[in-house]
Amino acid sequence: MARGKKEGDGNWKKFIWNSEKKEFLGRTGGSWFKILLFYVIFYGCLAGIFIGTIQVMLLTISEFEPKYQDRVAPPGLTAIPQVFKMEISFNPSDKNTYEKYTKLMDTFLKAYEFNQEQEADFELESCATEPSTHKGEAPIDPSLGKKPSCRFLRSWLDNCSGISDPSFGYKDGKPCVLIKLNRIMGFIPKPPLNDSIPAEVKARFNPYIIPVHCAAKVK
Repeated sequence: MARGKKEGDGNWKKFIWNSEKKEFLGRTGGSWFKILLFYVIFYGCLAGIFIGTIQVMLLTISEFEPKYQDRVAPPGLTAIPQVFKMEISFNPSDKNTYEKYTKLMDTFLKAYEFNQEQEADFELESCATEPSTHKGEAPIDPSLGKKPSCRFLRSWLDNCSGISDPSFGYKDGKPCVLIKLNRIMGFIPKPPLNDSIPAEVKARFNPYIIPVHCAAKVK
């Protein structure tokens, strides 16, 4: 048994390296070179096909807008603070009941605190101050790498900016709610033209303004 075991050990070692035939794991140096060369060429071709496919696909994709826009995840209109069912409840005399709302609004508005040095990092343009008809999409300039956005400053919100009143009107029972109109490619917002507009909103109706009406919840 010991002799057979010793011979088995010898066969195992001989398989790893056969000094007589100069073979490593049953293959000569030339054989290993050929099989390695084959796999290098094989996987190189696969990589080339993959890279070529990606490059062709990138030629059909725009850097400025998605190829397919049949499903848009973000809504066109966003309200801040974002709460469940858009129901905001608080007690004006208890700061703890509305502090979570003011923190959300302050965090959102910090992105609009620009100075001259920061504005250089963004592609901004001065848009009209008065509501008017849609002027169309800005022309695409590949050299810019991005589309310009309208310049908007936090201070323009006056008492809803949180600068003069950090409570955003919540302590006085007159809370501010920020309405943000998101940019969606090919979407031109249009105000409703039916009887769904409340009477108090109709008095200030403007065809170039999307009316948003807030009301107290009726229990």
